[in-house]
Amino acid sequence: MRVTGNTIYEHDEHGAVLVIDVHHVFNEYNLETGSGELHSRVVRYTPDWDDYGPMPGSIRLTSIDDFREQLGDEVRTFEPLEPQAETDE
Repeated sequence: MRVTGNTIYEHDEHGAVLVIDVHHVFNEYNLETGSGELHSRVVRYTPDWDDYGPMPGSIRLTSIDDFREQLGDEVRTFEPLEPQAETDE
């Protein structure tokens, strides 16, 4: 299963989790050619979020392989609310 950012998934350990993004970690990377030696891929996710995004201090990081072992079905795409500033009008 492909894991994508801004998506809510079922997770065996945490219940519903919000995947923030998936990162590639390189041993070496050449900016001129845009290629490198891939070391691993990691997932940033949180089990605690609201309609605006992750709660402070709740973001976790793990390898994509470890994350997939406990991954269930995709629930839905996460669409955060835009903060509304209060005005004096």
